[in-house]
Amino acid sequence: MFNMIKKLLFTILIFSIFFDVKGQQLVEFSMGSSYQYDIYYSLSEGITGFPERDNWELAFSTGYNPNIRINSGIGVTLFEVSSDITNWSEITNLPSNAIQLRNSNLNWGEGAFTVNTGDGFGNYWLEDNNGDIIFQSGTKIYIINYGQESKKIKINSFVNGTFNLTIANLDGSGEQIININTLDYSDKAFVFYSLINNEIIDREPNSDSWDILFTKYEEEYVSLDGDTMPYIVTGGLSNDNAVAQYDGFLDVNPSFQSLDVSFNINTIGYDWKQYSGSYTIVDNRAYYMLSQNQESLYKIIFQSFAGGQSGNMSFLIEELNYNPSSSLDDSDINFKIYPNPNSGSFVINYAGTDAHLKITDVNGRVLLQKKGAFLTVDVNNLNNGIYIAKIITNDDIFAKQIIVNQ
Repeated sequence: MFNMIKKLLFTILIFSIFFDVKGQQLVEFSMGSSYQYDIYYSLSEGITGFPERDNWELAFSTGYNPNIRINSGIGVTLFEVSSDITNWSEITNLPSNAIQLRNSNLNWGEGAFTVNTGDGFGNYWLEDNNGDIIFQSGTKIYIINYGQESKKIKINSFVNGTFNLTIANLDGSGEQIININTLDYSDKAFVFYSLINNEIIDREPNSDSWDILFTKYEEEYVSLDGDTMPYIVTGGLSNDNAVAQYDGFLDVNPSFQSLDVSFNINTIGYDWKQYSGSYTIVDNRAYYMLSQNQESLYKIIFQSFAGGQSGNMSFLIEELNYNPSSSLDDSDINFKIYPNPNSGSFVINYAGTDAHLKITDVNGRVLLQKKGAFLTVDVNNLNNGIYIAKIITNDDIFAKQIIVNQ
């Protein structure tokens, strides 16, 4: 019975797919009334998941990544209230000097619990612990608001991929200790948790089976006087794909290498549409997006967006001719980094001389650059943590995650 209902729902969400003479595919689907569903979309396979958008409050990165995000799209808010985790019993309300923390809108790896609060890179919920990425202990106390609930929460430790956290009512009652073993979900990007139902929610497709998540999330709005203010939008977030926005004549495709390519997850974002009484689509705008393995290139042109009453939207998608000069297959020696993790001196094995190497933090901030041929890269000046190594050539852009563990 459940499978029949799920198949019926899938049919309702995707109400038409067809091709035109140019080989473009028109995809029409619905996020449901009031954007009830998140839509996970694969460039090659179509919709691969459509979970309820409001069935979680916390998302924990899998593997050995101590990153935690909040469901800001449904109004979950997080405040840092103490940098001394031993003050747990003293926290009974939200102080006026509490620091509100937000998810990064640029990178999945910077959740609200793991953002920089202003006093140095790596100032997360955890302490340095002498560079040990396998064991980290918590340092801070937070208050989390969701629905009609306000709770205090602390992350006690992160050991071998398992988060241990304590949550309680502000008066200390109803205290619970929760363990989240992320290694059980290694094929996913996140493990989700419902604070309302006190349960893990397995809601996400495998991390290699989607490219765009259509959802509600928190974005930054820049006002006329230059100030920024966060607000919740509906749009598309990429799965760390290389994406380029193009505004211009759409009947002729520019070379992908000539475009301003970004790995920011909100490159597609929300602003392909405008609202003035009703929604309209920005004219002459396309998004060029590489597949997860960076071997296929797709062109996306949004066609319609109906808003929250129906959640209906549509876009054209077309796979373009694309011949990458290199493969990201691990069997290929064109781009390898080893040992990884390591203590700060990486060997870059790249079969070429035209490359431009960039080492960035998870927010995209460039920390190191080199051009030409290179064999070793010394990153001893970097703090322990996760970074992105990008190889940029005349023809391609490759990216790999590296871990500094000194």
